[in-house]
Amino acid sequence: MFYKIKSVIPLDNMLLKIEFENGIIKIYDVKKLKDRFKIFKDLENKALFELAKVDAGGYGIMWNENIDLSCNEIWENGAIINE
Repeated sequence: MFYKIKSVIPLDNMLLKIEFENGIIKIYDVKKLKDRFKIFKDLENKALFELAKVDAGGYGIMWNENIDLSCNEIWENGAIINE
């Protein structure tokens, strides 16, 4: 099952505020990925990080053609801030 993303807001400290189409809002910490996947270290560049946008169809977040996150990763590992 996919939890489609409605919107994303880049926050300070490499955090994303994600709203899903079902109304749930989560905070996702991108910092934890930079130790596991080198490509995410590029997001330490604040200008690049702030380019985060919902990909076509709402199935993930993307920054450029090389860096993206799936909606399922965010759903499973993000922290709910509303219910």
